[in-house]
Amino acid sequence: MIHLLSSRRAGVNDFIVRNATVWELSMAVLAISSVIVGLVAAQASEPAVLVAIEWLFTIVFCAEYGLRLWAAPVRRHYFRHHLIDLISIIPPVRGARLLRLLRLLRVASDLSRVLSSSHLSAQRKLLGKVALFWFAVVAISSLGMYLAESAVNPNVKSIFDALWWAIVTITTVGYGDVSPITAEGRLAAGVLMVLGIVLFSTLTAAITSALTSSTEVQKSVGDRLDELEALSRTSKISVQEHAESRAKILRDL
Repeated sequence: MIHLLSSRRAGVNDFIVRNATVWELSMAVLAISSVIVGLVAAQASEPAVLVAIEWLFTIVFCAEYGLRLWAAPVRRHYFRHHLIDLISIIPPVRGARLLRLLRLLRVASDLSRVLSSSHLSAQRKLLGKVALFWFAVVAISSLGMYLAESAVNPNVKSIFDALWWAIVTITTVGYGDVSPITAEGRLAAGVLMVLGIVLFSTLTAAITSALTSSTEVQKSVGDRLDELEALSRTSKISVQEHAESRAKILRDL
């Protein structure tokens, strides 16, 4: 019986790994859809139909998280590295409405895992991940600001006002034309400013690393071409070998 369960767990995990890209993109679409439904429900005074749809999304997220946790080869490792997925199963209760915007982090997490499975260089993957989480944080903060302050703050009349505030805040520019007046808005601003410093520091480091790596690759290619030309001049390789080797080096650029 134990062997049968282990075999089924391994089979489910293998299926998820083989279809990781489609799986993660599907869950990202569901996460975005759940946030949209939640926002519409909040603006429409919680109609029963939309609340039911929200609960359906929650059940799907719970089932997906439970399935992946059950099938994971090392469950403790999966739990520690998928806390965002755990946050995505917060039930659709009124008090947790703003917290459910954190499902947008689930979108960034899903897309980040898709990016990790691509054939891009490590530097480009890092840049892509930083960009994903930057957009996720800005989106969450904008929506949170709008939901918390649109009814009480005269400077927040639309989602675009909240988006402008989030961009100005995360870049630590701080024009001051839009500022939060509620406790929730000020908490979001504090978190956003700290995240802005961290994200831009990481982005700067990633760009520097990518440029340094690119320079090293260019130097390496130049040295290889010089060595190849030297071998050709001394007739240590044939014309065909020279052409094939040169084409291979240039493909590595």
